[in-house]
Amino acid sequence: MLIAGGGPAGLALAIELGWRGVSCLLVDQGDGTVEFATTNLVNTRTSEHLRRWGLVEEVRNAGFPLDYPRNYVFVTRLDNYELARFEHPSNREGRSPYSPEGRIWCPKPFFDPVLQRYAQALPQIELRYGARLESFRQDDKGVIAQVVNVASGRDEEIMAEYLVACDGGASTIRRQLGIELQGKFIEGLNLAIFFKSPLLSHHPHGKAVQYQVVNAKVQGTVVAIDGGEEWRLNFRGIHPGDLESLDAGQYLRDALGNQIPFEISSVRPWTAHRVVAESYRRGRVFVAGDAAHLLWPAGGFGMNTAVGDSVDLGWKLAATLQGWGGPNLLDSYEPERRPIGIRNVTEAGDLRAGFDKQMPMSATLEEDSEEGARLRLKAAEVIIKTRGKEFAHDSLGIELGYRYEGSPICVPDGTPAPPLDHAVYIPTTWPGARAPHAWLKDGRSTLDLFGRGFTLVSLGRGLDTSRFDSAAARCGLPLEVVYLDEADVCKLYECRCILVRPDGHVAWRGDDLPADPREVIDRVCGAA
Repeated sequence: MLIAGGGPAGLALAIELGWRGVSCLLVDQGDGTVEFATTNLVNTRTSEHLRRWGLVEEVRNAGFPLDYPRNYVFVTRLDNYELARFEHPSNREGRSPYSPEGRIWCPKPFFDPVLQRYAQALPQIELRYGARLESFRQDDKGVIAQVVNVASGRDEEIMAEYLVACDGGASTIRRQLGIELQGKFIEGLNLAIFFKSPLLSHHPHGKAVQYQVVNAKVQGTVVAIDGGEEWRLNFRGIHPGDLESLDAGQYLRDALGNQIPFEISSVRPWTAHRVVAESYRRGRVFVAGDAAHLLWPAGGFGMNTAVGDSVDLGWKLAATLQGWGGPNLLDSYEPERRPIGIRNVTEAGDLRAGFDKQMPMSATLEEDSEEGARLRLKAAEVIIKTRGKEFAHDSLGIELGYRYEGSPICVPDGTPAPPLDHAVYIPTTWPGARAPHAWLKDGRSTLDLFGRGFTLVSLGRGLDTSRFDSAAARCGLPLEVVYLDEADVCKLYECRCILVRPDGHVAWRGDDLPADPREVIDRVCGAA
């Protein structure tokens, strides 16, 4: 297995494969250091994957202060009026009622090194930095890639059974495959200003991981990087012609206020897109992460969508390479993950657009006047209305409620799909959905039962599952049968039998075992 790109998507894929005993080589032209600290939020579903790998506590303790609250505060500027706030617990306390885990604030300078260290510790994984994949060719037997050592210029030919492009939005591999991105490009030029400041002791709004600044001069976000003096201001609406003459210090003063000291570390322009690849696969080559989709950075969906791609593709590649995945298993990657990419790209864009369209932008917003107070009240109403899904409800329907409708490897049971609310999560075992969390008497979560192979959950001990075992053994599909009789789980899981995939999604369910379990097994492993 060959992976191009050493960001979260590539590292997560390598870990998923290595954790399953599959050897892989990851190449990246950089040296492994984080140059652009973009990712901040590890959402609940990604935390569940980290839990399965045994990494969640390391991420939680990676460096961002454990007791720092994950608050989001909207202000006219840091030393001025507060418009609205959404309060959330710290990394130490933040667990979801629907999961054994929760959201973790872990900016990229902390997050990526955790994945790197774990990947380097797995004997099945080789991380090769300073190596750039320049071209490749493929046939029905494998992929041959040309990889260049950045330092020496030495060219090497690498052969692999499959290649996965995790090489970012400008993906070389995607372009060579001829896969186009579809959607809206370059929705404005933006600026990231990295700076140091003791601003926590210079404003009245308390600790927050994000301060959303709204005034006539600045629409942007001040983001906590280390929970101390390292910050990033994301500023929107830069005109390309202003880049050479822009005054980054003035932008910071307009966001922070004139009395808050700061020291600029670096300035970097960036563009936002809302695009998804027209296809996620060509032959033996796949695209994942930013190579497959680029999102507006609202909702924290980008990196987490990428990890979801890697987990879905990872277990399928492992099954195929280990011999128990059927010939059609890899075909299910695109119909499962591309609709999720489209949905998340759309949702992120809608969050931003609704806010921008309705927010009253006027210098009066900062005035100590009756009209200023009226506008601030209106602004608060707009914030609650347009950003509540994201900040009040943590976009739980996006994080935990996504499901693989129409998946070729999930067996429908004839029931209608449950309601999909992007702000609200409704636990369900509907085929294609994430199997719900419930605490067991022994202190484990139901989610701890899933991961290595397929798991057949039998609620009660009245069913003879031996035919299911035999059908799985016939094709080498790893299957564990778990009997549960706890009332909470029986009610939550809706049916007497639930077959859960290695990624924790429901593949099949029923109140009785199927007449021919082989048909179910063949479908869920891609052999049908």
